[in-house]
Amino acid sequence: MTRVEITSFGYLHGAEPDARIKLDLRHHFRDPHVNPELRYLTAHDQAVRDAVMATDGIEELVQAAVAMVAAFLAGPRQEEPVTVSVGCAGGRHRAATAASVLAERCAARGLAVDLVHRDLDKDVVERTETIPAGRRCWSVSWPEYTPADITPPELRPSALAHHVPDWAEAAPTPTDVQDWPQRQAAALVPFQLDQRGWPLHPQGRTGRTGRNLGKWGENAAADPIVVAGTGDQRRVLLITRDDIHQEAIPGGMVDPGETAPVALVRELREETGVDLSDHRPVILGRDVVDDWRASDHAWVASTSALYLLPVPVTAVAGDDAADANWWPFGSLDQLDAAITAAGRTLYAAHRPLLQRALDHLDQG
Repeated sequence: MTRVEITSFGYLHGAEPDARIKLDLRHHFRDPHVNPELRYLTAHDQAVRDAVMATDGIEELVQAAVAMVAAFLAGPRQEEPVTVSVGCAGGRHRAATAASVLAERCAARGLAVDLVHRDLDKDVVERTETIPAGRRCWSVSWPEYTPADITPPELRPSALAHHVPDWAEAAPTPTDVQDWPQRQAAALVPFQLDQRGWPLHPQGRTGRTGRNLGKWGENAAADPIVVAGTGDQRRVLLITRDDIHQEAIPGGMVDPGETAPVALVRELREETGVDLSDHRPVILGRDVVDDWRASDHAWVASTSALYLLPVPVTAVAGDDAADANWWPFGSLDQLDAAITAAGRTLYAAHRPLLQRALDHLDQG
């Protein structure tokens, strides 16, 4: 199969790699580095990718690069790989994003693509930005990335040395975890380790560090979405979480040695008293959840599943639930309105999961 080799890099980190096609993004495209909210993020972060691809000219440049790759492949030496280098100042924002999109576009054409980000995970090169303002120049510099440590007292190293809660692992830092390859292989959502061997949140930096969850890295959860009735009578079963007092899908963490299907049934039974062990759900997805306890190095990924019932059944709050109720579920707006009218709030992290359930129901 014809092969394309793409390398992103930063000119500030060393010499430009040799390549047939060379794209230099330094001088003609706005650098996210100048934005204090993006400077210490990378192309691993969706906010950076969105900012780069929204820059005037980037989309056209990527399209032109795809055409250039195709042109090179039309030549007589088709057995040789086509090499592409994409560079910017630091190699963390523009180059890495454009190279990733180019790789995706080439792969979509059936090409075998090797993508290397040479400098994406290197430290930010500290430099002062000189910005012209009329005839004057002024300099600005941005502060370091300083995430807040959200580790509760019971999970700090000094506390773990004396007592480990039954819901948490004993490792005071990710360095003390010995099975990262196994955790990565079993992850619902793939994740990487940094140069220290610490896990990196799949969706990028959170502004929080430390651990307020049972495990470092991915914490697997199960979220059963139970819907009853059809049309105007369609209802969804939600609980009031007793930790944040918001309306949420009943669910929780998968126990060690437990499978997601078993956890779905167990959590539903424990929190609502509803037993659907004889029902086969539709698995809607496996996704990172925007959980309030997540940090750069510990997060929640959930298996969400849809259970369909002909009519609502009796639900009684238990375990981590302060209440359990059936709510109108014709749309997310209708659900929001009903919950707000009752003086309550819908848990924001579960909105995408509920919308996915609605999309599935409306397609059916």
